[in-house]
Formats: sequence, C-alpha cells, structure tokens
Amino acid sequence: MALTTNSKVWSIMLIVSLFLTIFFVVLFHFEDIFIVLIIGSILVLLTDSILIEFNRHFGHKSLWARRIYAVSLIVIGVLLVSLLMIGQLSDMNSLVNSQEEYETGISSIFSTYGYLLSSQNNANMGPIVGEAPSGAPSGNVSGNMSAAANGNMAAGPLVSSTDMQSIGDYIFSFFSSLISRLSYFVFTGLLIIPMMFRLYFSKKNVIASEIVSFFPVKYQDCVSSSMLDIGKRLRDYFSAKILESVIVGLICCVGFYLAGINGWFFLGVLAGLLNIVPYIGPVIGAIPAIIIAFIVSPTTALYAIITVVIAQLVDNLYLIPYMISGKVNVNPLLSILLTLIFADMLGALGMILAIPVYIIYKVVLTEFYNELRKIYPDEYDA
Repeated sequence: MALTTNSKVWSIMLIVSLFLTIFFVVLFHFEDIFIVLIIGSILVLLTDSILIEFNRHFGHKSLWARRIYAVSLIVIGVLLVSLLMIGQLSDMNSLVNSQEEYETGISSIFSTYGYLLSSQNNANMGPIVGEAPSGAPSGNVSGNMSAAANGNMAAGPLVSSTDMQSIGDYIFSFFSSLISRLSYFVFTGLLIIPMMFRLYFSKKNVIASEIVSFFPVKYQDCVSSSMLDIGKRLRDYFSAKILESVIVGLICCVGFYLAGINGWFFLGVLAGLLNIVPYIGPVIGAIPAIIIAFIVSPTTALYAIITVVIAQLVDNLYLIPYMISGKVNVNPLLSILLTLIFADMLGALGMILAIPVYIIYKVVLTEFYNELRKIYPDEYDA
C-alpha cells in the first residue's frame, strides 16, 4: 500500500514519535528507578499470564476449589525454593568469604601456566639451527641458540602474576558492586512493586480508561487498541525471555552440580539471569563459574566450559529460533543493529530493552498511522 500524502497525518505521526522519544529519554535518565519499574512491570505481566492460564485450566471449578489449588501451588513453589536456598547457604557464604582465596588461586593459575604466553616471539630467538651468523664459526650456533632461549625464558610470561592479581581484584570488585546494587534494587522494589501490583489488579480498567481519556475522542480507539496490543506483545516476549533464562539456568545448575563446583545453584542462577543480556550476558555469566572451577582443577573447569557451551547451543539453536523469534516478528539483521545501537547509547540496559522499545514504537506508530489514514484520507481515497 502506498504511503499517504496527507501532511496532517505525517504531522501527527511526528508529534507521536517525539512524545514516545521524550518519554523513553526521561525513563532512561532515571535508570535505577526505571529498572525497578521494568522488573515490576514484567512481574505484573507474568502474574497476569499465570492467572489467565490458571483460570483457563481451573476456571470451571468452584471458587473455593480454585483457591485451594492456588494456595497449594504457591506453598509447593515456596517450599522448593526455600529448600534449595537453605541447602546452598553454606556454599554462598563460602563464595562470599573466600575472595582472597580465589584471587590467590587466579594468580597461581597464571603463574603456573603463564609460560605458554611469552613476551617474545620465535623470530627473536636467534639464528635458525644450521645457520651460523655471518662471520661467525659454525661451532657457536648451539651457544647462540642456548643464549637466545635462556633470554626468552628470562623474559617471563606475557601476563605477570601482578597483572592477574589486578584482573582478579577487578572481577570480584565488579561482582561485589553488582551485589550491592542488587540490594538497592531489592529495597526500592519492595516499596514500588507491591503498589504496582495493587494498582494493576484492582484498578487496571480504571487506569486504562483514564489514560485513554487524555486523548481527543477521535484518537481514543487507536490509543486503546495500541495499549492492548503492546501489553499482549510485551507479555509474550518477556514470558519467552524468562522461560529461556530459566532453561539456561537449569542446564547450568545441573552441569555445575555434576562438575562438583561449590555454589553450583547460585552460579547457575546467575548464568541464567545474565543470559537475558544479549551477546555479552552469557559470557559474563560464565566467568565466575569457570574461574572457581579452574581453582579446583583444570578438569573441573573443562566441565564448566562444556556446561556453558551446551546451554548456549540449546539457547541459540532451539530457544531463540523457536521461542523468542516466534513471539516477536523482527528481522534478525534489524534485531542485531537495534541491540548494538542501544548498547552503544545505554549499555547493558539498552541491550535488554532494545526489542521491547522497538515493539512499542512499532505498535503505536502502526496503529496511529492506520487510524489517521481513516480520519484524514487522501483526496483520491475520498
């Protein structure tokens, strides 16, 4: 279908685009609060999806029967999670209180295996065997080779133990700051998220009606349909992403447990959570488990690496093509470009929200354009 030539349509589309852009700029400016709002929105949408599925399966039963089923499922879920958490508390304390041990282990690993990386290449090792330097007796060849080799060994590893100590300090300070920031999100979430739940489930229709009433009457149908479509698409997208992270986390938990890694549950959960961040998330999530496994033994580290590789193969060959792509109709090249652009502008948060923001823009602009075409038809359409 040819694009409209009506200037009124494009003027309103420009205003809508600017409004959306300003809205997201303000939200991204208050990044920490925005993250809490996103987490709350995801939890609200997932809870709504669970309730829809629950009513679909148990809606034919009486009110008390539904309540009993709901309470039973909640209690079973809480008990299972609590048992896992309690069983892993000692491992978690061991991980938190053993930073110095792990940093020393990292330095020890690289001081042991660092000789594999030399600071000089073979071109600096002296004459090739059988070639005497010009004007030198052939008997000095072996002496030159020996001196060059000794000089190369004396140069030491390309990465010193001091460098690796710095890297170890950085890695563990990064995860310490991450834990500290998560505590802030938990505190803020306890204040904001319950209120979001209350507003959504007690006044969902009222809030939606109030938002729609702000717009002129002729645009209200368009706004209402946009909100419904956005809610459905974001609910489907985040449901698929969370299911993807749960599956990846389960694979990592099982693999780390079989490998005998201390804190396998928390390391697997961390790998699953960070898997939400496209491209770099799986790498960052694998680093702690591999480092801790390497300190135990290289064989354990190999098992950890194999576990991560298996999880990523399942994710990239099955979960993303059949679960995520089925929820969002986005061209793969466009998806990569959007993720890279948002990563450059907003970092990890931008990578996570690139596709959801694209969904909102696409739905709103498409709905408004189609509605405006009806309100302001071209002359040849009239």
